[in-house]
Amino acid sequence: MNRESINKKFNVTEEQLEQEAQEYEKGTWDGRLGKIIMGRPSIADEEVKPVTFRLPLSKIQELDRKASQKGYTRSEGLREAVEEYLSA
Repeated sequence: MNRESINKKFNVTEEQLEQEAQEYEKGTWDGRLGKIIMGRPSIADEEVKPVTFRLPLSKIQELDRKASQKGYTRSEGLREAVEEYLSA
């Protein structure tokens, strides 16, 4: 996951982060980043639905290992694989 996708996930811009950093360094930061939104951050700008399917245990273990190496969850790894598949 790159910085741009993290910023999008948390609904923050580089400019906002820079402003907050400057305030923090000056000692004037109030400790807030804006409106607090309860729950998990949305992964899309539209409705999302779960998708389930079966895989052999060895494939699941391989998927988990590879996701862990990249610092991803299983779901993040699968979403990335789907994006790559669809963009090909």
